[in-house]
Amino acid sequence: MKKIFNSLIFISTPLNISLMWNFGSMLGLSMTVQVISGFFLSMHYNSDMELAFNSYIFMSKIFFNGLILQMVHAHFSSIIFIIMYIHILKSLMNKSFNKMFMWFSGNIMLFMIMGSAFLGYVLPWGQMSFWGATVITNILSSIPFVGLKITNWVWGGFSVDNPTLNRFFSLHFLLPFLILIISVVHLNILHEKGSSNQMGMYSSMDKIFFGKVFMFKDFISLFLLMLLYFFFFFFFIDHHYSMAKENFFPADPLNTPIHIKPEWYFMFAYSLLRSIPSKIGGIISLMILFVLFFSLFLNKSFHSKFFFLKKIKILLLIIFFIIMTNLGYKLIEYPFTELSLFFGLVLMMNIFFL
Repeated sequence: MKKIFNSLIFISTPLNISLMWNFGSMLGLSMTVQVISGFFLSMHYNSDMELAFNSYIFMSKIFFNGLILQMVHAHFSSIIFIIMYIHILKSLMNKSFNKMFMWFSGNIMLFMIMGSAFLGYVLPWGQMSFWGATVITNILSSIPFVGLKITNWVWGGFSVDNPTLNRFFSLHFLLPFLILIISVVHLNILHEKGSSNQMGMYSSMDKIFFGKVFMFKDFISLFLLMLLYFFFFFFFIDHHYSMAKENFFPADPLNTPIHIKPEWYFMFAYSLLRSIPSKIGGIISLMILFVLFFSLFLNKSFHSKFFFLKKIKILLLIIFFIIMTNLGYKLIEYPFTELSLFFGLVLMMNIFFL
């Protein structure tokens, strides 16, 4: 308790950090809300493929406050990715990626949260959930020699079926606890290595106790987060924000949707993946993108505060990310596939020269 209290109150923090350093605590609160709401939803979810869709509808229509729980869980998944992408952007702007173990643990959490979000998207077992799982898991079959065996292991059989749904539900329930462990490691590394600051300067001699100033700033950011959530909750209560319309129909293996698409926070990767005709080529391109991003700690570039060119590169990174996200919503046809490939390559080059 003494160590926790010291970490919350007496931890030394650079005096000149701003509200941009509050996104870590906002992520912690959002993940806590997700775990609690998911725990109560799991009490009424049935992972049998014949009953999964009906149990999902039962929660929203009959179960007391079930719709509220579903909306909390669905909206906070999007809020988590919004906060996480801004948190990563702050790290790029303030050269936080040069702290290797901090960057490693943060990236591991990023990929685990992405995996958990994908698994959760499959659980309603609607049309888009089923076909999204089929398309994404089929990509693994393109891996030479062992691809088909890995795919069958993920499926638990020879197609997306009941064992697949059971496995995805179990993993979706387990991953948040693993993310919690990694987040504790991430926070401990932050306290040991220290935080960067917006001036990009060595500030060990100019620090203040966290509890005096920054806890109040955290409360401000958490209040703004709750305002954002209530905006989503009151204006998007009809599910259309959080779920594709095709997902309101039970999964049908014989009826393929016209346009299979994931949630918005995967669109940048999905647009690159589908722009390459070869499945193995798509996997390699995604791996290159993630490896470039993961290895940014090797980058010896300067802090963006005093370097205009670095600010331009980060601005272009944001623009390319938004463009690729929008291209992911387009049909797989000319010129959208060619544009996705072009902007995907430009995005890789931008990260490489960041």
